[in-house]
Amino acid sequence: MNTRAADLKALGQALRDDAGAAGWRRMVVLSGTQPWCRSQALDLLAGSPAGDSPVLWAGHAPPAETTGAAPDGLGRYLGTEAQALVIDAYDGLDPDGLGAGVGTVRAGGLVVLLTPPLDEWADFDDPQLMRLAVDGYDAAAVGRRFTARLARILANDPGVVRIREGHPLPQWGALERAPELTDELEDADCISADQVRGVEAVLRTATGHRRRPAVLTADRGRGKSAALGIAAARVLSERGGTVVVTAPRRAAVDAVLHHAARVLETTPGRSEVRAPNGGVLRFMVPDELAGSREAPDLVLVDEAAALPPHRLGQLLRDHSRIVFATTVHGYEGSGRGFVLRFQPVLDAETPHWRHVPLVTPVRWRQGCPVEALLFRMLLLDAELPDADDEDVASAPVTAQVLDRDALATDETLLRGVFGLLVHAHYRTRPLDLRNLLDGPNLQLHLLWRGAVLAGVAMVATEGGFEPAVARAIWAGERRPRGHLLPQGLAAHVGVRQGAACRAARIMRIAVHPRLQGHGFGLRLVEHIAGAARGAGHDVLGASFGATTGLLAFWRRAGCVPLRLGVRRDAASGTHSALVARPLTARGAELVKEGRSLFARDFPAQLADPLRQVEPELALALFADLAVPPPDERDWLDAAGFAHGHRAYEVVIAALRPIARAVLTSSAAQEWLSTRERRVLLARVIQQRPWQESAEVCGLTGRPAVIDVLRRSFRTVIAHQAPEWVRRLVASDYARSSTTFPTT
Repeated sequence: MNTRAADLKALGQALRDDAGAAGWRRMVVLSGTQPWCRSQALDLLAGSPAGDSPVLWAGHAPPAETTGAAPDGLGRYLGTEAQALVIDAYDGLDPDGLGAGVGTVRAGGLVVLLTPPLDEWADFDDPQLMRLAVDGYDAAAVGRRFTARLARILANDPGVVRIREGHPLPQWGALERAPELTDELEDADCISADQVRGVEAVLRTATGHRRRPAVLTADRGRGKSAALGIAAARVLSERGGTVVVTAPRRAAVDAVLHHAARVLETTPGRSEVRAPNGGVLRFMVPDELAGSREAPDLVLVDEAAALPPHRLGQLLRDHSRIVFATTVHGYEGSGRGFVLRFQPVLDAETPHWRHVPLVTPVRWRQGCPVEALLFRMLLLDAELPDADDEDVASAPVTAQVLDRDALATDETLLRGVFGLLVHAHYRTRPLDLRNLLDGPNLQLHLLWRGAVLAGVAMVATEGGFEPAVARAIWAGERRPRGHLLPQGLAAHVGVRQGAACRAARIMRIAVHPRLQGHGFGLRLVEHIAGAARGAGHDVLGASFGATTGLLAFWRRAGCVPLRLGVRRDAASGTHSALVARPLTARGAELVKEGRSLFARDFPAQLADPLRQVEPELALALFADLAVPPPDERDWLDAAGFAHGHRAYEVVIAALRPIARAVLTSSAAQEWLSTRERRVLLARVIQQRPWQESAEVCGLTGRPAVIDVLRRSFRTVIAHQAPEWVRRLVASDYARSSTTFPTT
């Protein structure tokens, strides 16, 4: 071993010893050419202790003595423990992987980044840049602001040990010692007193009074998922039965299954753990759990902040013994404000719920400088901007298109912008920060109330394909990367030249929660529409998980629904809606065509792939659709049914066009009750079975549904039928003995 290698090995050992004594980790940046960085990393880690915890190496061709991961594959190691982590940025830096990987490194471990010289890193063609590129843009068009910002942070952080090619090994300072842990635990399965409290909270929910859920919140690395697994194992050991764990992604529950199997002294399956007494811990995706009739003894919802509020509310109502757990600051999505957003539902449905925060880290001690550095690099702790200015109510409202070069160097503004997006969108993660700064077809629009950041929107420029390409997209022969709005308009809605239009798609929009309900979101949309019109765009639109509230917002913003996806998102349980508004005459023609196709397709889809769509959502989408009017025979047959002279089964074909016409009429809301409209939708349009129709409408069975249908059609005929039909009803059906006319 040469002198340099020996010195590096000694340095690595000294850094590990120092970090271990402090109970923390150390960050090392090796900057130079890739071969040099790789060899230096191996020398630095040469003295790593043998044991169960591996050295993780993220990159291509990892050394044989390490555990390799693809550049974007560190997420699979969530919940595991490593003694060191090497990320080769030459093979691509994945922001999500950085967040997940650093969380695996235990106290005394090293996080080693291999990078080009820090002052040149922003000029490097990171292979991960292509993840941000969309059709029409190559890697050269993707910004470099994200890596430039990381380089500045790493170059100036006093806790980072920087080793540069062509330079001597650096001097470094010892870490301040963290306070010694004083917890003396009687629970051999747990690592911290916080984790013990988490396990106890889950057990109380499982065995105590019903409808008293626990809500566990924690930063990454606090043993939250382990606590769920330990508690699940104890429930199964003592009581048997079934415990269901759900999360947005199957990989998110690996740690839960692992720790349950450890306590039960068994081997976990891919999606379940079986106890010796026959009890089972099983993973189910949220949508599957919400739609099943299974009644588990306990439900565990991990990473709950990454699920939409309506799905959480449904799970809470469906299961009397349920625990919600989420990461407060983490790459999976934000739990920051999760309790605040979910608290009104908890208070209303289960007023005796308990909040159990887990604060103490389990792999390192509190105050680890690597954790603080990671939070800063990835803005994992970005909070809402301050909106307490006393003068905000009278301050002027202004809007702007933000210069992203300026944003990347303004940490206060960047934290405010990202904090707003994180708070409003439950799936925001570090990759979104990179996209926000570097996405080649993106603009950021801000809305200010005086000096207060009131709203932010990410807007993508899409479409403009040549006619031949647009036709190929419509025909299903081409699927260019990105361009969701024009491709959806062509390939899914069926507008032949939809992909040729130039579109501005609002990817994300957020308004400060303290300023919501005052029209700021609509003002921001109008600003975006004006900018898009000035740039020559034909349409403005958005795609989102459909709820009645969001549909109402986009309608107020001038956007009409053009499509509802036929499959639910497995995590959110929602169908994706596509909405648009025209900005030019060409855009008006395209939106008109799309609206006509939606009016043709949507009623038929409700009877097949969209049969289980919630009635309120379907009714909201029906509003103002232009459907063919019923013909004379339809009205005659409907009149016979309404007055008890014809059976439902023999007039189905007549009732459907009338129901479609009624449900698209805004006037019908004035003379039909919500229940009557729900029954028309569920039974006549969606063709749900009688008992299911009764259940979704709060009725007791087929006779009750028939009664509501007859009454509804009598009302419809009185308000909407042609005059001659109303006269016929008045003369021929006034007496109950009257038989149905044959002509």
